[in-house]
Order: sequence, then structure tokens, then C-alpha cells
Amino acid sequence: MSATVEEITSKAFDYVVIGGGTAGLTVAARLAEDPSITVAVLEAGLERLDDPVINIPGQFGKHFGDPKYDWDFHTVPQVHANDREFPWPRGKVLGGSSAINFYGWNHPPKQDVDAWEKLGNPGWNWERFSKSLKKTEGFTPPTDENAARYKQVFNPDAHGTSGPLKTSFPGFVMAGDVPFQETLLNAGVKIAKDPMNGDKIGTCMSPVTLDAKTHKRSYAATAFYQPNASKPNFRVLCDALVHRIIVTSSNDDTVEAKAVEFEHGGVTYAVSVKKEVVVSAGSLKSPQILELSGIGDKRVLGPLGIQTVIDLPGVGSNMQEHIHSSVIFELDPELGHETLDRLADNAYATAQLALHAVGKGFLRIGLSNYTFLPFSTITSPERAREFVGRQRQRIEERQKGGSLPPGLKEQYELQLGKFERDEGGECELICFPGYDGIGDDVIAPAAGKPYMSILLCFNHLFGRGTVHATSTDPHVQPDIDPHYLEEKLDLDTMVETLKFIRGLAELEPFKSFFVKEVVPGSACTTDKEIEDYVKDSLKTTYHTTSTLSMLPRELNGVVDPNLRVYGTKNIRVADLSIVPLHVAAHTQSIAYAIGEQAADIILGRIPPVN
Repeated sequence: MSATVEEITSKAFDYVVIGGGTAGLTVAARLAEDPSITVAVLEAGLERLDDPVINIPGQFGKHFGDPKYDWDFHTVPQVHANDREFPWPRGKVLGGSSAINFYGWNHPPKQDVDAWEKLGNPGWNWERFSKSLKKTEGFTPPTDENAARYKQVFNPDAHGTSGPLKTSFPGFVMAGDVPFQETLLNAGVKIAKDPMNGDKIGTCMSPVTLDAKTHKRSYAATAFYQPNASKPNFRVLCDALVHRIIVTSSNDDTVEAKAVEFEHGGVTYAVSVKKEVVVSAGSLKSPQILELSGIGDKRVLGPLGIQTVIDLPGVGSNMQEHIHSSVIFELDPELGHETLDRLADNAYATAQLALHAVGKGFLRIGLSNYTFLPFSTITSPERAREFVGRQRQRIEERQKGGSLPPGLKEQYELQLGKFERDEGGECELICFPGYDGIGDDVIAPAAGKPYMSILLCFNHLFGRGTVHATSTDPHVQPDIDPHYLEEKLDLDTMVETLKFIRGLAELEPFKSFFVKEVVPGSACTTDKEIEDYVKDSLKTTYHTTSTLSMLPRELNGVVDPNLRVYGTKNIRVADLSIVPLHVAAHTQSIAYAIGEQAADIILGRIPPVN
């Protein structure tokens, strides 16, 4: 049972964590392991621990747009994507987005995490990242039968086995996953050597955050809240929308957090802070909270009438994101394929719920077939050099013209180096067991037919976005502008990846697995037509980072390697917003790793960086 407002406001806490999501609950629970430390967590959403819409898998996207679960953010119209406004769902519930995501569990390449250290953050490297994830994870290996049948290969040394977050391979896998992987092998793609241990280039079957015993979602609320809920030093208040951090100025030109103002039940309260505030509201809300507290770019704060306490131009900038589109294939309905499309049949869905209750059936499914490839594999080494060369020239022209923001040159050099050395996993393919109809549908699916979608994803976008408060009212959502497809290489990569998927569709055994391509379909053939399709079908992959980047202050950084906000004594950030350069991986594991490391930094287990 979560706390009452009286329990929160009646005393001061050592640490107040803003946001009871993936990273927030992780850092809060780890701090509360010391019984002498008091921790309060303020979560805007409600506690929904026994909600079957969260717990039972196979309900991809069912939460999206539903205010019981979702903040329901939207971007501003995107000029380079046909002026579309994009829905950006994020978890507004105890557990945050770990409660509504597609429960993928994969790790970034070693070099992607090591790049954070190269950008001026000592200790933020693969070695420490990997150790923190093993602390979080409680992995259960697949049965021998499933391992052989579904190609579920794993390295035991890459996993933690005693952590509170349960991971496993899904108990049900769509019939198309293995043929598609075999087709990739026939096309010359290798099996990834050690995908959970930093060497993930190639194709693999990946685990998910499902408990192997119950086949239910394991997420931040079950892993870090439930086991600690009865501790007297750990209090979590739900339905608590944070307004701002109340700060006072010091003689040494820094500010100190004294309390956090929040709203509960329509009434405004404040909770006092003895030691530190940890902001863990996510890449879209954490910048807004800092801005409403007077910490941010004075050019943003001034027009809103907010007094600038600390001028930090990097707040809300450097936004990085993953994007995807799809190639959708119709399958033969006579072969009895079990896909997500069949859940539209109420009788089938009801039967599957009954089977799930006894550990059987389709609703043990997860997305597990992932492929991460360098751009040169997707197109050709020659064409890749041509595309990347044009991008490098564009960046150099912007630098000479003085239009490149501080810190971006250093990031771009690392990004271009990955492309040029053919070592990145910027191009990603995912097997989706149904019609990928989340977002703006280009062609509606036909009732009663099964589908399989191959998602084409781009993980190292050169475009950079922003998120900023537009009002002093904390209920007004921030202005979100990801600048989709503003950089031509981002669009070129998506076009080339779609063509690569079509080439795979000409190879066995995948060629014999489907009936026909239905989206984008045979009328879409030229590069211009594919570009238009990508702009019409583009979707977020829900992996926003970097809006409070961990970079040197002079490079538009917001937090230092100790996660402390520049110019403050006792405000830290612990969520995906601190990532300085995006990675080729889904971000759930990264959020947990940040939460683990944040707790170790605060507790002194990781020595401070001076």
C-alpha cells in the first residue's frame, strides 16, 4: 500500500525522488536498503500492481492513449515528416514506462557506453554499466526444448541471476522468428557473438522482462517497490504531480534544494529535504520540472515569467530518439498462424487468458528476434561511404558557419566514427508478430488475416530535438520537438533499410513463409516513393534520451559525472535524460543501470569525480 500524503508532509526526508518510474524506484529502493536513510518517492500516476493490462503480456500498445496508464504526450508538427504530430506514450503509473513498454531486455554495444566516458564522464563505461545490470537482473534460462526450438542462445556470464527484476526468454515465440533469422544467415548476416555482453552486432534472440514462473511482466514496481513497500524508511506517494523544486541561493553562487512542491488530490503540498533531491521523471518531464524550478535556459524561462536561478542552456536540448517504420507481410490464414491479429477475436482472446492463467498459450509471447547491423551491411560499403561523406561535409559546413551548438561536434565525431569503422548497430530489424498498426496506419489490416511485420529502426539519428515548458502551469505538457528527419542521413538510412528487408523477402526460407507484402506494397518502388512512405509511416520507438545531458557544462551539459545539476549543491538527475549520446539498444536496461549507479554514487560506493 502506497503512503498517505500526511506521511510525506509530516516530516523531512533525507532523499526525495521525483518520479516512481524505472530509474526512480531503482535508486530509491537501493538508498532505502540502509535503514538509517529515509526516502520519499513522488509519483504522478497511480499504483496498479494487480492490473492485468499491465501484468499479462501480449497487449502491446493497449495502454497507449489511456490516461490510466499514459501521459499521452504529442510532438509539435514535424516539418520534415509531412507536418505530422506524433503520439509519444510514456508510463504515468507506478513503475513508469517499465509498466507499459514492450518488455524487451537487450543491452547496448560496449563501444556505445564507452563513448559516454569519452565525452567527459570518467567511470561511465561498459565495465561499470554491465556490473550494475547484473545487480538488477534475475535471469532464468530457457528450457532445453525451447532453447533448441527457438534458437534461444545465451551466455550465462552476461546475466545476473539473483536480482529483483525477473528476465527470461518468452515461452511462446511466433512461427516466423526462426525462418527470418535463418534467412538473415543466408544473406550473410552473422549470429551476434555475445549480445548481452557488449558484442551485439548481428542477429540474435533476446530475453524479455517476464517472470518465467508466472509469465507475467516484471517491472520496476514489482522488482523495487513491492519488496520494500513495508519498510518504514521508504515511502511512496502516488497521484503526486510535482510542481517544482523549492531552492535557496548560497553565498558560493550555488543553490540548494530545501523542499519539493507537489499536488495531491487537487491540493498543493511540500515535502522537506534533508540531503538531496533526485529527479527521475524521465526525458520529457525532468527538464520541465527543472525549468519550473528556475533552472534552465534563461531565453526559455524569461518569456514565461520564471526567474532564472541557474542559467543552463542545455536543459531540454540535445534530445535524441529512436525511430521505426515497417514492412508488413500477410501470412496464409489456412496455416493457423498465431499472431497478435487473432486477439481481435473475442473468443480467441478469452481462451488465451484462460490458458495464460495455467502457464500456457499465446499470451506468453514477447518480441525476441532482434538484428543490429552497421549501415554498410544494410546498403553497401561504397554507398555507405557516399552517404556518410555527405553527412560529414554538412556537419563541417555547419561548424564553419557557427550554427553547431556546443558539444554537438564531439558527439558527431563519435557517431561518424562508428559509421566509418562499420562497428555500429545503427540499423535494427525487429520481428513483430502481427500488423504493426500503432501510430498512423497507411493501410488498414484486413479482418481475420494474420500478419508479420519487420520493423526497420534507426538508432543513431543525427537530428537533435528539444523539450521545453511552455507555461508555469505544471499540468500543461511541455513542447516536444524531435526534429524528425531534419538530417538527410536519417531518412536515407531508413530508405536503405527498407530496401534491405525487401531483399531478404526474396530469400528462403522467409520467401516461402508469407503470402505477399501488403505495406508499403508493390506500388512503392522508387527511392522517392519509399521516402514518402517513411514520412507517412514513421513512428517513435519510445526511447527518448539526452535532454539533461551528462556533459561538461561548457558543452551544454546539465549534470556532471556525479549526476549533480551544475550550480546546485544537492539536486541530481537519474533517468534516461542524462545519457550524453544514444546507444543501439532498447532503453529499459539503460534506465535500470542508471538508477543502480546513481544510488552507488550517492552512497559513496562509487568515488566522486572531482
